Amino acid sequence: DRDYIVMDQESNETGQVEPHVVIVDVNTGRPMVGRQWSDGLHQACEAKEGVPIKRETQTVATITIQNFFKMYKRLSGMTGTADTEAQEFNDIYKLDVVAIPTNKPVVRKDNDDTVYLRQKDKWQSIVDEIKNLHDLGRPVLVGTTSVERSEMLAKMLGERHGVKHEVLNAKQHDREAHIVENAGQLGAVMIATNMAGRGTDIKLGRVDRKALLDHWLRRGIAPREASVEMTDEQLREAVYRKVAPTELGEAKREVEGVPFADLELKLLRHWAEKYTQLSDGQIRKGSAETLRKALDESGKTILHRVRWFASVEDIGGLHVIGTERHESRRIDNQLRGRSGRQGDKGSSRFYVSLEDDLMKYFGGETTQRVLASMGMKEGMPIESGFLSKRLEAAQRKVEERNFQHRKQILDYDEVMEYQRRRFYALRQRVIEGRDLRGLIFEFIEAATREAVDGSFLHASYSSHCVSELVRQKLDIVIPAGRLRKMEPEDMIERIRNDALADTKNLISVTLGEYMPLVDVDPTDPTAGGSGAEGAEPGRAVDFDASGLMRWAADRFGVELAPDELRTNNSATRAMVEERLLRAAEEKIDTTDLSGIMPILEKDYGLNELAQWAAGKFDVHIPVEELKKVDANGGHEAVIKLIVDKANAAYVEREVEMPVQIRMMMTMQQARQSPLGALTELVGWANARFKLDWKPESLMTIGGPQQVAAKLMAENRKWVEAGELEKAVKEAQALKTDGEIEAFLRDRFGAEMPDTMKFLTGQERADAVRSKVEEALRSELIQFERMILLRILDEIWREHLFAMDQLRDTINYRAYSQQDPRIEYKREGSRMFTEMMENLRERVTDLILKMEVSGGPPPAGPGPRSGGPAFGSNITGPGLGV
Repeated sequence: DRDYIVMDQESNETGQVEPHVVIVDVNTGRPMVGRQWSDGLHQACEAKEGVPIKRETQTVATITIQNFFKMYKRLSGMTGTADTEAQEFNDIYKLDVVAIPTNKPVVRKDNDDTVYLRQKDKWQSIVDEIKNLHDLGRPVLVGTTSVERSEMLAKMLGERHGVKHEVLNAKQHDREAHIVENAGQLGAVMIATNMAGRGTDIKLGRVDRKALLDHWLRRGIAPREASVEMTDEQLREAVYRKVAPTELGEAKREVEGVPFADLELKLLRHWAEKYTQLSDGQIRKGSAETLRKALDESGKTILHRVRWFASVEDIGGLHVIGTERHESRRIDNQLRGRSGRQGDKGSSRFYVSLEDDLMKYFGGETTQRVLASMGMKEGMPIESGFLSKRLEAAQRKVEERNFQHRKQILDYDEVMEYQRRRFYALRQRVIEGRDLRGLIFEFIEAATREAVDGSFLHASYSSHCVSELVRQKLDIVIPAGRLRKMEPEDMIERIRNDALADTKNLISVTLGEYMPLVDVDPTDPTAGGSGAEGAEPGRAVDFDASGLMRWAADRFGVELAPDELRTNNSATRAMVEERLLRAAEEKIDTTDLSGIMPILEKDYGLNELAQWAAGKFDVHIPVEELKKVDANGGHEAVIKLIVDKANAAYVEREVEMPVQIRMMMTMQQARQSPLGALTELVGWANARFKLDWKPESLMTIGGPQQVAAKLMAENRKWVEAGELEKAVKEAQALKTDGEIEAFLRDRFGAEMPDTMKFLTGQERADAVRSKVEEALRSELIQFERMILLRILDEIWREHLFAMDQLRDTINYRAYSQQDPRIEYKREGSRMFTEMMENLRERVTDLILKMEVSGGPPPAGPGPRSGGPAFGSNITGPGLGV
């Protein structure tokens, strides 16, 4: 009932109404239905409350509030409480805060905070003040910090004073509008959690004498003989004589015999003693008017001003009570600001106890000492401007701490912000279908460059391959640098020597773990030294014989008998070490390393590159051609050759695939409407190739194969002539919205999106390109978009999960004298680079191997409205569709 509530909702899985854990918005107090905490926290709360546990979700997009707002080109805002956060606005957003005067002067009275030692005294005083103001009809808004506190206060009001009230919290969210609508009426009491964030004004109501008298009669402060014809003086006397026995603790007969002037003064002195800071002497000597002014100043009761009020504002307007100070002054100011709107009367007061979290942790010992010196005791309230300043100082401490915390989060989020901008810019380009062919060939060229320069034709490629072969054969790592520029026989000899030395070191270290020896005093009979019969020096503390036996068998194939390991001493260890070394030497000497010879051949890298290109892009280049190009033009010429071959293969795809898809769609649609299918095919061909075909002219061409061949011939001419780029440049050259709109409508039958009208510069050019390509290249765009989006979304989810794990553990780097923030940036940058390389590899693995197979007829708009939905199946390795 503070951070979350349990409420009944319809389950998405079962369709039945079940209890759910629902998070409460910390800013507005409203329930956030459908939201879940991450890292298993939500499931832990569900287990605690005994409600059905939902499946854990994974965050697939995340951003800080600050970086979200920074994405806007222009940033501004307006709020009534920005002044206290002016420094943060400047530091984070580079925005200045300017205070603008209110439309009408603010006449609200903001009373000093009332401070108590104990919370129980504070809550009792809050309840009494609500009761006093409610009795006379003044509306009261009480701000609490949690559902639990609001319900506790509501229970106290009902049980102790019978005050009718409304509770507005996450559990009453559905009734919010109705509750707020009536919050400014006569005698209304509203207890609200986080009223500061609800963004609603409370209108003050009007009252008449009849409504006032009825309310006073129900609250027991007016006698039954009172009537609306009474004057203000008569009403005041009737009310005072009614409440005097209860207020003064005297018998009713005694009160009735006292002259009204004396009774009035007696009541005023009683109230002054109870609600003001006047001394006993000032109260005894003060006149009735002086006491009334002091009571006005305190604001805790209005019985001393009872009369026929003309409106709620005449009674004093809305009174706001804060049950404790919030960590942020801005939230307190927002709560106060519910009263005194547009020049209305109103007042506010905050109640604080030294047991509140804010005062307990940030109030400091100085406040405690000051209150003690002022003679404060339990149950005694103190109102002081000094105390209010101390409270503000405590709030400033918390605000500064929270600001530093937010700034630290922002520092960490800088890494993700850079990654988000790059990734979502790429993803948006894919969604818009803007120059996807260019993007794919960026990936192809980067993959080819990495394969040529960083791998197959690198000077140390053969050495790295030999090092990897040795690792697989002998399970040791020999740096490639030690194997460069060596003859095969010398290289094999060095490998065997290094392997033997590495294995000897491994055996020595591992035996030290399984058979640790300690030095003992030979003269100590209790230590097992030479002074003890049958003992040997160097006795081991612990001896993992079974573990040693398993390791020897797995690593070297040596079966050690338990009898051999009965004792753990230097002799046993030497024996075991000797057997393992003999086995290791035999394994190293007998291992077949003949596979190194092909790797050391001169054209090994070129052969591997040719196989890579065939497997990666499905292009076959003879090794001799690669060798010739490399000899004449170097690595750049080899890269260009492979990319050109991939480009030629993709051109064939651009020629064939749109026609294949259109013919497939036509054949499927012809089963239901032959003429309609032919008409749509002719419309597509005329719009793309600027032909003047008629449906009946297709009949003269021949069957489906002949029509497909004719369309492919037209498409080949269209592709090779670069008609797409010509159309894009023609559209981008147009200056006005009207020209672009006419071009799109007349040429493609497409409408210009409204959002395009607000773009300028490169963004506008990109949007025009996207719209033209969508019309002229729709089939391939949807094919490419499907592949790219599926891979993009999958690797991004994996990357976000990995970054979450890194963020959770990075602070441990501080133990090794490393700055966690710097390490997080370094590791995050490395992981993002690996993610982009993974994206490139997965896209280039698939993009030239995909094929179109038969599928259901597509749904969606026709060719005149931007192209059909991609309705065919795409098949290929690793895609899973």
